[in-house]
Amino acid sequence: MAERSAGRPRDPEADNAILTAAFELFLERGLDGTSIEQVAKRAGVTRATVYRRFATKEELLFSVIELPRTVAALDPGRMAVAPPEETLKGWAALMSTPQSVQLLRRIVGASADNFELMRRYWELFIAPRRTVLYNVIRPGFPPGTDLSLVVDMVGGALFYRALTRPEHNTEEELETYLLKVLHQVGYRP
Repeated sequence: MAERSAGRPRDPEADNAILTAAFELFLERGLDGTSIEQVAKRAGVTRATVYRRFATKEELLFSVIELPRTVAALDPGRMAVAPPEETLKGWAALMSTPQSVQLLRRIVGASADNFELMRRYWELFIAPRRTVLYNVIRPGFPPGTDLSLVVDMVGGALFYRALTRPEHNTEEELETYLLKVLHQVGYRP
């Protein structure tokens, strides 16, 4: 969110309305097809209200990505103390929702022409969770295993499955699939 100056406190209802409107519009139209004006109109606020909170559409997108309803199961702090199976369950829970898959498609599509968007998505969302997964699976692999490659394989398998096989994306199916991938590459709890 944009830096805040002293003054009147923010209205949490306006914050929620803006984030909800942005989430819906990003799903419907993508980043390039959504304007701050459209977000403001749908949220029932002024453009200035949106800009006081978010300097750019990209900032707004990253706030939408970090919404608790979007990533509660993937909180890095929670993941760090959970067993690997719970971490994979969190990924499966997130990627089993059509909204999450659609948002991922929109981000990947917009990133094709916007390297900075992908860099920030990696930095703010993927990298912290990737690091946690790396650390929680470490005890299940022998020394010398390239855990970075294993994490890439698990993440790649998840994204591939979520994006290309939507008919097999219930939470349980994705969780089973991810555990099979992890065990296939040598994980032993």
